[in-house]
Amino acid sequence: MVSIVLAGVGGQGVITVAIIVGRAAVIEGKNALMTELHGMAQRGGKIAVEVRIGDYRSAIIPLKTADVLVAFEELEAVRNISKLKDGGIVLLNKRRIHPVSLTIKQQNYPDESVESQLKNVNVVEVKADQIALDLGNKRIANTVMVGAVYSTGLLGISEESILSAIKMSLPEKHWAVNLKAFEEGKKLIGLNVAKAS
Repeated sequence: MVSIVLAGVGGQGVITVAIIVGRAAVIEGKNALMTELHGMAQRGGKIAVEVRIGDYRSAIIPLKTADVLVAFEELEAVRNISKLKDGGIVLLNKRRIHPVSLTIKQQNYPDESVESQLKNVNVVEVKADQIALDLGNKRIANTVMVGAVYSTGLLGISEESILSAIKMSLPEKHWAVNLKAFEEGKKLIGLNVAKAS
């Protein structure tokens, strides 16, 4: 059983990652529940999705019980940190997107607040955006994050099922680059987790 919170902003592919993870679980005959809790899936709007794999009755993850927080943006990591259990892991794409709410109020990004709130949490940095750019397509950063969460070993799902789910979730013309992104994310986090332990 595993509970995962995915948080970011619209346009980052947060829902796609949740669908891939959920489909991989279903391929293996496991129960998978998913819910989009808040926000709008539009470019720039905050979004959080929760995925639970195993014998759960509700898709909603209670506070302080998530095993992993997959954060596509730093402020969204902080906004969802209350869901993470003690000893849980944050996979953080170290990217700062100025929220629409701050732009409207002409406020600056809360750099110091974000850093202080993540200071005492088990954070593994994922350079998903950079890896995606290196592979020639900035839109595949989300598949890098799939590789990252898979490599933690928390999903309890085989790599074969993840790869099948990626293919089921994306057009065939995008398979090759997304499978490369998955491989890069998997390698990067495996190294970082090994160093942290």
